[in-house]
Amino acid sequence: MKRVRLIRHAESAANAGLATTAPDSIPLTEEGQIQARALADSITSAPDLIISSPFERAIATALPTIERFPHVPFEIWPVEEFTYLTPTRFAGTTQADRKPHAESYWENGDAAIIDGPGGESFDHLIGRVDAMLAKLADHDSQDILVFSHGQFIRAAAWRIMHGGQARSYDQMREFRALDLREPFRNCWSYQLVFNDSRWVVECQLDSTDQERFSDEFCTSERSR
Repeated sequence: MKRVRLIRHAESAANAGLATTAPDSIPLTEEGQIQARALADSITSAPDLIISSPFERAIATALPTIERFPHVPFEIWPVEEFTYLTPTRFAGTTQADRKPHAESYWENGDAAIIDGPGGESFDHLIGRVDAMLAKLADHDSQDILVFSHGQFIRAAAWRIMHGGQARSYDQMREFRALDLREPFRNCWSYQLVFNDSRWVVECQLDSTDQERFSDEFCTSERSR
């Protein structure tokens, strides 16, 4: 039985309300660095594989765990955050500055739309999620840590729950409503299990590894 833990990065400059220039280069705050070290200390057994998004905040969160288990292979996979607003148009802005534009994007509900250069559609996000789940299912490693981002991780759990329905207008808006209703905080994670050709969202963990069961996900499974 394969176990995969999808972990959101620690507190970043954007999470703290600071202005940022590009999605891939947002650093951790000092508090985020403390969170990353505490997360590494909480992992009691070595995984078979550590994976990170290519974004700076995810790699920085993974680094203390990599240093804790230096013999464990480390790989970069395309599990970066969902960038649905054109980065160059919003360089030097805060999350508060971008909020009305983000709300407009989700209200529009077009899963195929691309805001501009450097952005991606919701359909593309779901494609990346599907590719990750397929690659994880085929991987020889049985205990895997994936350092990623809030909406990407939430989309993975959502995909296991809804399968082919995720691209419709109503489902996209429902995904957004869930994301707002149940915030997925820094260093929280979902524990996935792959067994008998099925993905199951086993539970949600907070930053202290306490289980936070959610009726939305923890009874959900998906055939490969």
